[in-house]
This record gives sequence, structure tokens and C-alpha cells, in this order.
Amino acid sequence: MNFHARLLKLGLITNPIFATRLLNSYAESQSQHSLPHAHKLFDEIPQRDTTLWNSIISAYSRAGHPHTALHLFSQMLSSHTTHFHVHPNHFVYATVARACGLTTHYFQLGRTVHGRVIKTGYLLNVVVGTSLLDMYAKYGCMEGASEVFDEMPERNLVSWNAMIAGYVLNGMEIRGMELFYLMKCVEFQKPDEFACASVLGASAGIGDLELGMQVHGYVTVAGFETDCISAVCSMYCRLGEVAFAEKIFEGEGESSIVRHIMIKGYILNERYYDALKLVAQNNFVDIVTADRSVIVSVLTACADLSLIRIGKQVHALIITLFGYLENFKEMEDILTVIRSALINMYCKCSIMSDARKVFESLVSDRHVAHWNSLITGYIDNGLLEDAIACFEEMPEKNVVSWTLMISGYVQHGLPHEGIRQLANMYNNGNGHAVHGNCHTFATAIEACSLLTVLEMGKQIHGKLIRTISNAETENVVVGTVLVNMYVKCGSLNYAEMVFARMAERNVVSWTSMITGYAIHGKGYRVLEVFEKMIETRIEPNEVTFISVLASCSHSGLVEEGLQYFKLMTDKYGLVPQVDHYSCLIDLLGRAGRLCEAKGLLEIIENKKLNELNTDAMSGAFLGACRLHGNIEMGAKVAENMVEKKQQFSDSLIALRNIYTSVGMWEEAYRVGERWRQTPGVSKSGKSSIFVQLGSSMLQREA
Repeated sequence: MNFHARLLKLGLITNPIFATRLLNSYAESQSQHSLPHAHKLFDEIPQRDTTLWNSIISAYSRAGHPHTALHLFSQMLSSHTTHFHVHPNHFVYATVARACGLTTHYFQLGRTVHGRVIKTGYLLNVVVGTSLLDMYAKYGCMEGASEVFDEMPERNLVSWNAMIAGYVLNGMEIRGMELFYLMKCVEFQKPDEFACASVLGASAGIGDLELGMQVHGYVTVAGFETDCISAVCSMYCRLGEVAFAEKIFEGEGESSIVRHIMIKGYILNERYYDALKLVAQNNFVDIVTADRSVIVSVLTACADLSLIRIGKQVHALIITLFGYLENFKEMEDILTVIRSALINMYCKCSIMSDARKVFESLVSDRHVAHWNSLITGYIDNGLLEDAIACFEEMPEKNVVSWTLMISGYVQHGLPHEGIRQLANMYNNGNGHAVHGNCHTFATAIEACSLLTVLEMGKQIHGKLIRTISNAETENVVVGTVLVNMYVKCGSLNYAEMVFARMAERNVVSWTSMITGYAIHGKGYRVLEVFEKMIETRIEPNEVTFISVLASCSHSGLVEEGLQYFKLMTDKYGLVPQVDHYSCLIDLLGRAGRLCEAKGLLEIIENKKLNELNTDAMSGAFLGACRLHGNIEMGAKVAENMVEKKQQFSDSLIALRNIYTSVGMWEEAYRVGERWRQTPGVSKSGKSSIFVQLGSSMLQREA
């Protein structure tokens, strides 16, 4: 203000040079009143040159007000008809490109600015080119960013960094890594700490610990470890190697940024107590003042640990710290997230009354995210009716809202209603078109699986193809639920077609396909696909081995089945459960190796392995005895089950069936009478202990 007063006193306030200096000083000030002062000064200057225009546009862009910045740019373009000497220069175009990149709303305007830059020849300027490619990267349009980068005759370190960071932030980590290599080893441009930080993030993004450690080594040798310490800690936390991050943190404990990363890293790795312990060891007010997003992490920890007392203390602190910030537009996004986290915390702690109080207190500030958090809470707490009422009350619904309700119906055993809700989403009649995302369609397809309605599944699959291009091939979740749906609906050909087109497959994808072949009795195909799965270095899980063992049993592949059982325990360290042992006993029993099957059953019963319930295993053995007509062994096991009160009624039915299968009608009648005289049992005549190693069990497991 002293400088301003001196200029007024000397009559130099309208001098463009001095006015620009004064305007820049206002713009660089952190005071909330500085920008209005700068704009007022700008309006009072009759002769505005290019530098002055750039200063005011840049001031609003840096302050996060792209709309005003772009409005001023439009005024500048209009003013050169009366002030012929005022033309945007490369500084102005670079500033405007950065302003366009602040929000995706200005994508088309950004392309228009790009066109003007080409016409004026400023694309040759490295600053303008870098700003443009950064703009496209923020839009997620890496094709446009790459086009600008390739056309740049000169690239500086900032250009390379912007392009690498763009690839990494848009999920194209491999391309970012390739560009880093090109920069370092082909163009011989030495990477700085910013490029290294991007590549560390890329290593975490692709889940490559070895690569991340190599980059960490380069960072250390290059002398960037201090500058990149937060990126290094973040990488190790994201890769699940918290111990490595802790070692680095121990040497940099005073760094607030690293402290925030460790808090978030602990929570990411579900070490909630460690996160809260670190918060307690420091001044929580200082932590959240420096990084308000830490509040969300702390509330998440309280929610997952059901630490409602601490959660309420954090809630009180939020009210104290941020009450005065309610009217600040720049706080709107973080406040929305914090409020959602609060609602989520109370919901996870099953205190829906407090969740509702937080929601009700928002009054006019309710965001669609708050409604969605409350709906999620109602669904997770089994209050589907309340979730429906809340959903119907929503003034505006987004795709997340609709997906939550579809998922809610499916979770609560109402898949028909879930599919109906998908139809309602596309026919809501309120004029606001809502298109499903991958999660929406995956949930609806799951509902079709539960109902085994093939035609409806095909229709939803078709809608998915028309709505989201390449979703079934590029999204592993969508591809997997489609395979599972077609398998359960009996259309193995369609399942094979979807599976073959999937660009990426996880253990669930492979298991779904293996289970499909098992259900349809294609034992040898099961083993072929299983071996291919192993070749791709995807580790099978417990469910995978159930399908493999069941297929070996039905195909008579005894030795192969025994080898796979050994592989499961020895190589993959999986602990056999009831279904695995049942499959193994069925495998031996079907092959007529009843003594081995009975020996295995006795070992399990005597040792009480994992406290397993042996009913299903005994049922598998009885089925084998009946198949081979071995009355002596079957009767002994069945009588043993009756004595132990194991599935008393079912054991008698199984024993009766064994006698019937070999024509011992008197014994069968005697056991049948004994069963009929048993009080409080179902008289359906069907036993539940026989493990159906065909479609029923496998479909349940899939």
C-alpha cells in the first residue's frame, strides 16, 4: 500500500510500467483482498499494454479463477481493435493455456486457443508449447499432448517433465517410463527431481517394486533424495512396502509432508492404529492445517476400526478448525470430501442417527456425494427401505447414485429389482441423461448371473458395448463378470468368446473360465486352461483348485488330481478346506480306491484338521460306496455318523440308499422306518450331505 500511495502522490499510477509492478505485487500477495485491489487498479488504467493484460490474466489464473482469466483474455482480444498495439504475446498464450487446463469445462476453448497459437506462430515457443501439452494432459487427452510435444522444435526440461507427468497421471505409466528413458539415454537430457518423482509414481502405478527400487537408487546417486523423499515414501507405501517407507521416515521425521504421506500410507495398507498413533504423536491441528486431506484419512481409520469416540473428537475439531471457512469458494471441494467422510464414518460405526444428523446439518450445502454416502450407509447396515427413501428424495442423481441402488438390491437378494433399476436409470424421464459406467454394468450383469437369465444378460451386454467402447476387453472386472454370467447361464461359447478378447485377466477371470469348463464336464479343457494360467504367472486360489480337483474326479484323472492337491499345499501354501478334501475323497472313491479314501477321512476325523466339518467329506465317501456297491464300508461310516449325531437324518437316508442300490430291501426298509420315526426332520427323502461335485457346488463357488 505504501508503494501504491507513492505512485498516487507522484502521479505515476497510470504509467503502464509502474502500474504493472504494483499489479504484480497485489497479485502475489496472499491476502484475500489483494486480487480485487489489483483488478480495480487495472480498470483505472486507460492505456493497457500487453504486459499489463498478461499480469492481470496470470493473477486470476494462479489464484484458481479460470473463468475470470479467460473473460479478461476475451476482452483483450476485443480491445486491440481500438488499441492496435495490444496483441497477445507468447506469455499471454502460455498463461491462457494454463487457465484452460484448470478445468475440463474449457476443453473446446483450449483447442481454440491452440488453433490461434498455430496461426500466430507461437507454437515454436517452448513455453507456449509446454503450457499447451500440459493443458491437454490435464484434460486426459494424451493424444493432443503428444501431438504438441512431437511438433515442438525445441524442448526444455519442463517440457519433458510435463509430458512424463501427463502420461503417469493419466494411467499410462509405461509410456511415461519409456519417455523418461528416451529423455535420459537417447536425448541425453539429465532428468531433474520432478521427472524422478513422476517415474517413482509410475513404478507404484504398475506395481513394480524392483523398478521402483532402481529409480530410488538413481535418485540417491543423482543427489535428489532430499527433494524426492515424499515421492519415495509414497511409492513404497503404494507398493505395500511400508517398512521401507518407515526407514526413510525415521531419518526425516521433522518433515510435515512425509508425515502426512506416512499417515495416508498406513491407512492405505490398513494399518489404522499406526496411522492414529502417528497423529497422536504430533499436533493434529498443525497436520490438518498443512494438509486438510489428512482429516479424511483419519476419519477413514476411525471408521474401519469403529473408533467412534476418536471419530467424534475429530468431528468436534473439524467444526472448530473449519467453521470459519464455510464461505470460502476455494474450500468447497475439500469440505465436500470431509463431510462425506464424516457421514461414512458414522455409517461404518452403525450410528445412522448421527450420520443423518451430519447430513441434515448441511441444509443447502448438500452435494450429491453426501446423498451417496448416506445411501451407502443404509445399504451396508441392512436398511434397504431407508436407502430407497433417501434415493427417491434426491433432487439430482448421478451414475454413482443409480449404481449404489442397483448394487443394494443385488446385495439384499433382489436381483430382479436391480435390473429394473438399471432400466429406470435409462428411462428416468427427468431430462437428465445418466449413462452407466463399468461398475453399473458389472453389477447388473451379476444380477443376471444370480437369476440365470441369458437373454437379459445378452441385452445388458449389448447396451454395455454401445455405451462404453472396449469395456469388455479392457476392464478386467467387466470381462470377468461377463464370463461368469455366461458360464452360469449355460452359454459356454459366449464365455469363451469374452474370455479370449480380454486384454488383461486376473485370478478371478481364469477361475471363472476354469469353473465353466468344470460345470460343463470338460475336464481336459479345465487342465489345459489351468496350465495356461500358471504359465502367465497368475497364482491360483482356493476356488480354482476346487474346480480343478472336481474335474479330475469326474474325468477319472486320479494321479493328476493328487498332484494338483500337492501343488496347492506345497507350492502355493493354500490350506485345504472342506470342499478340497471332499473333492479328494470323491476322486479316490470314484476310482474305486475306497481304502485310501476311508484312510484320508479317518486321518481328518482323528486329527480334527482345522476343526473341519467332516459331514460333506463323509457324504462324498458314502456316494463312492454306493457307486461301487461296497456295503460294508458304507454302512460302517453311515452308522458312525448316526452315532455321532452327524447329519442324523441325512446319514440314515444315505445308508438306506446304499442298501437299496444292492437290493438289500429289508435292511433298507429297517433304516427307512428308523428315519421316519426320527422327530423334527424333513421327510423330503433327499439327503443334503452328498456333495454335488457337478454344477451346484461349482456354481456356488464361482
